[in-house]
Amino acid sequence: MRLCAFVIVGVAIVVLLAVALFGSGVSAPKDAAPGADPGRAVPVPAPADVPASAEPAPVVPSAPSPAEPSPTRTAVAARWNPDDPVGVLLTGSVRWNDGRAAAEASVGLRRGKDFRSGSSSKDGSYAVVGLAPGEWSLTVRADGAVDREETVTFDDLAEQRRDLVLDPSFAVKVRIVTADGQDGTRALRVAAPFLGDLYVVGRRERFPERLAPTDYGAVFLGDAKWDRVMNPVDGAAGTLFFAEPPPAHAALLLRHVVVDQQLVQPRQAEVEFVVDPEAVKKLCGRATVRVLDEATGAPLADASVMLGKGGGLGTPVGADGHATIEGLSPGYLRSSITAKDHENFYTTLFVDAGQTLDLGEVRLGASLPLRGVVLDADGKPAAASLSWTELKWHRTSRSFASNRSARTEADGTFSLWGTGRGLIAVRARGQDGKIAMGVFENPPPQPIELRLVPGAECTVSRPPDPTKAYTVTFYDARRRGLTAVTLEPRSPKTTVSLPPGDYTFEVHDERERLVQSGSLQFGPTPCALEIR
Repeated sequence: MRLCAFVIVGVAIVVLLAVALFGSGVSAPKDAAPGADPGRAVPVPAPADVPASAEPAPVVPSAPSPAEPSPTRTAVAARWNPDDPVGVLLTGSVRWNDGRAAAEASVGLRRGKDFRSGSSSKDGSYAVVGLAPGEWSLTVRADGAVDREETVTFDDLAEQRRDLVLDPSFAVKVRIVTADGQDGTRALRVAAPFLGDLYVVGRRERFPERLAPTDYGAVFLGDAKWDRVMNPVDGAAGTLFFAEPPPAHAALLLRHVVVDQQLVQPRQAEVEFVVDPEAVKKLCGRATVRVLDEATGAPLADASVMLGKGGGLGTPVGADGHATIEGLSPGYLRSSITAKDHENFYTTLFVDAGQTLDLGEVRLGASLPLRGVVLDADGKPAAASLSWTELKWHRTSRSFASNRSARTEADGTFSLWGTGRGLIAVRARGQDGKIAMGVFENPPPQPIELRLVPGAECTVSRPPDPTKAYTVTFYDARRRGLTAVTLEPRSPKTTVSLPPGDYTFEVHDERERLVQSGSLQFGPTPCALEIR
């Protein structure tokens, strides 16, 4: 609309100028002799005060001025405005490699913690809003297609376009049955209800016999996409979509444990895995613990122990403070122990296949909330969300992951629940993305203060070995753990944001072995850490 308005105004100005210059025309003087050439100069009578004898100055015809080019107007593309909620608008089309429109394809873009997405319509067109200039990871998914992933970089134009092409995948049906032909998934759900379903992965190479442990319910590995049936019947468990035509390998996993794998031959339409529910049940782990009061050493008979991939009901301890948790799926598990009027025990533990993990004695002290205030750069109260890790419970090299959180009050104050005495690493994130971090002794002499600042970034990358997981722990100037991140095989790269400053770090593998250490400076220019 703005371009049309400019064109109309420009045309109007040209018309008015033309009328002013040429509207009256040019004609011969009324007293010109008949037949006089209008193109010749006509003498002009001398003024009355000029002597008659004076010869009039000759009129010299002026040379015609060269024609000047008419001014042209070009449309100016709009630029990205950080205050515009639409941000950079990305449009385009999603099509199959034969040119057909790909409907209902999902287009997702991620940069750090920011994620934007859209889906294609029947004609394949899509739009994603809320982007900003810079580098983003783009992922396109559609039923029957190979997932497409790439890195894209946007400039500061407000509207940009990118057309996407998908390749079809190769579908292989998967059946999971018992030796007597019953549905294997249902049989496992009866034999070990807390174990979780088996997961299927695929790739061209054979899978290692042991994979890196995971925090998730499944290992996302290989280049095939698993579309499972939620409620399988007669062994029909789902479909495995390979990125390339077989030969390829399909593996049946219990989290990171390889239960079975097969070679899929060219033009093979179905794979069948035969499982023994009792044999799979033996892969379950168990854990024991005794919960005591820190001050008196007496058993905390009202304590509850939770150990699993997520939430759920806790296991009560006995009168002697003992508790045993059975049927644990192998891998990393969240562990929490709670008791009335006491601090919470919270950490991440690793349970191997068939392992009995003895946690020994856990002594819980009195509940002692850690209190403080979050301020902005000007010292004014700021709204923020908070998470925390008690370092005395953090016994393994794992990420500072937690399902506990708190928010500030209107005056910026906060109170962290479930905490006790000891060092606590606290992280705050403001609504504008600014961060604050610190390690504090609880109870502090006075309420702690966290001041939000723009975060400085570090890109951490790892090698693509599916048998390895790496945890990077960052330490403050007093060698206290400030934060930690874990890179599993599904995460070849991640971004860590810390307040600007100098930090030391250590890298441990999934077996708690130190593999790398050093120091990094977080500043205006993002730094990088490559795990070797």
